[in-house]
Amino acid sequence: MWRDFFGKLFALFLVACLLVALVSSGGWKTVSEIIGIGDPNASSDLTSREAGATREPGAKAIGPGSHASAEASPQPTHTWVIGGTPAPKATTTPQAGNPSPAPQPTTSTPKTTPGPASKTVDYTTALNALDGIKAAKARIGGYDRARDFGGWADQSKTMCGKATTRDLILKRDLKPSTSNRDCQVTAGMLADPYTGRTIPFKRGRATSAAVQIDHVVALLDAWGSGARDWTHAQRVAYANDPDVLLASDGPANMAKGAGLDFNGSGEYSSQGTGAPDVWMPSNKAYRCDYMAKRVAIKAKYRLSMTPREKQQTVKYLGACAAGRVG
Repeated sequence: MWRDFFGKLFALFLVACLLVALVSSGGWKTVSEIIGIGDPNASSDLTSREAGATREPGAKAIGPGSHASAEASPQPTHTWVIGGTPAPKATTTPQAGNPSPAPQPTTSTPKTTPGPASKTVDYTTALNALDGIKAAKARIGGYDRARDFGGWADQSKTMCGKATTRDLILKRDLKPSTSNRDCQVTAGMLADPYTGRTIPFKRGRATSAAVQIDHVVALLDAWGSGARDWTHAQRVAYANDPDVLLASDGPANMAKGAGLDFNGSGEYSSQGTGAPDVWMPSNKAYRCDYMAKRVAIKAKYRLSMTPREKQQTVKYLGACAAGRVG
């Protein structure tokens, strides 16, 4: 009896020794994976979370707090095109046909940045593009911004995290800029084309409005000049097209409103630009580029102009082409 008892006790002692040896040598992980005991991935969980917190899609691993990965994300070019080369793709690509937005003209492709006083714009090309823009009375009735054009589109696939089109444009136009781990732009400096001033941007409830994203051809203007006949997806694509958007001084953007006096009441005549129906930036050095950019957008999307708007645009760009403005 005592012999059996001591025999079993000795066997248990040997099993305990074996278990200690397996754990200390790392062999227990292999055994646990085979028989399904424990979590074989638990040891790598923290590492993977830390890597995910500092690495964004398509970027190499970086140190905590760095924004290098955001800089590596593909961005749309910081230029606009009067005709020719397609603009960066929007959320939905409009197709040819009625009531779809038009393909771009097949003329030459002068480009400019949205900053002040670019000398690379061919204003004669802008004048030629005006020939294809229909003159018609604006139909602005029934407009509802949120319903008809939606909000900022999700850009997490283009950038990462919680980024929207607003972040996309801020990152393009603020030089330099910084972003958080969700690719939301948190700070930067804007060389504002509308006022000619340098404006600091800081993300926050009380500070974000200092820099706003402007639709150069405003949504109400687009609605009244053709977008009301598009599909909802096409209108959302327009509202999020980088070619249509500029980061700008918040108060200037608010003062601009629809950017066009639809009734010819002389709303903007006090600016003394010779184009009283069209809002103009206070930065005189950018006015010719601004007017040409409006033409580029309306030509690209087959939007019309009011007869007075078109007449004033022809006159103003003619002066720009002759070097008498700017």
